[in-house]
Amino acid sequence: MEKEKGLTAAGVKTIAMICMFIDHAAASVYQGLFYSKIFSGGSFFDRGENFFDALTANINAPLYLFLRAVGRISFPIYCFFIVEGLKYTHSRWKYLLRLIIFAFISEIPFDMAIFGRVIYASYQNVYFTLALGLAMIWMIDTLWEKQIQQHFRVLLAIGASLLGGFNLAKLLYSYVLEGFISGKINTNAAFTGVTVTTVIATAVVISVLYYIKKKELAYRISLIMCAAGAACLIADQTMFLHIQTDYGALGIITILLMYLFRNKKPASISSGTGFLALMNVSEVPGLAAIPVIMLYNGKRGKYNKYIFYIFYPAHLLLLGVICLILNLTPMG
Repeated sequence: MEKEKGLTAAGVKTIAMICMFIDHAAASVYQGLFYSKIFSGGSFFDRGENFFDALTANINAPLYLFLRAVGRISFPIYCFFIVEGLKYTHSRWKYLLRLIIFAFISEIPFDMAIFGRVIYASYQNVYFTLALGLAMIWMIDTLWEKQIQQHFRVLLAIGASLLGGFNLAKLLYSYVLEGFISGKINTNAAFTGVTVTTVIATAVVISVLYYIKKKELAYRISLIMCAAGAACLIADQTMFLHIQTDYGALGIITILLMYLFRNKKPASISSGTGFLALMNVSEVPGLAAIPVIMLYNGKRGKYNKYIFYIFYPAHLLLLGVICLILNLTPMG
């Protein structure tokens, strides 16, 4: 029997799993050892800094940076399989429920491993991001071709303008504009101005599309922006409740882009991974996920799906216990 070319889903997910373990080991135990001065004599970087801070601070920690860079490969792969899962799962409800259940199971191990404490309320694990991303693309996929009543279309347009416009403004301000205006004008006034402008511009674009009889295009833009805006708002509550899921709004948009271009694998992978790298320089090593996913041959492979679900909280619990035993506080 001729061996199939490429990697099965099991093979690609195993690569993601290994890269994730390397990343989390560096982010928890290895970083905690540096903070404790066991390795560095206090010459590493200031407590509270993350991989992005370390990457841009020209610090003398090449092994740490390399290990964290390897870990950037994992997230785009998991995002890709969220989109694949929506297509192939036998029950979308059960799929979403599994993600939510494991999100709650993983939260304490995540806090132990990454923050060196049993409860850290301000930052939630990546399962929450993946669950929100799945819910978002499920909504879009369900309503994409539906003939819905006019009043629902109006509600979608309003939601797109408010939710989508707000989160688009937040992304533009946080990742593009803030660096240019910081220290020059009042930041609150600047953000308010960007938000109002973006919300109004979104409403105008959708209204014009309806006016020129491009109703289906207007409807689909409204649907995308409303669903994505709601998911991003839940994923990134740093402005209101000071909480955020891992990767936050950037993770949500990554999943969205991979879904929108899902019928062309190179475009799907490149758009999502490229967006992540463009918005955050520390995610540039994640571009290495593109050739890995391109090797995916569409076959499931032989594996028990719960192995990949259970590995996430299990390895975090192991790293968290090590941190507690050694009294390490990686990012605390």
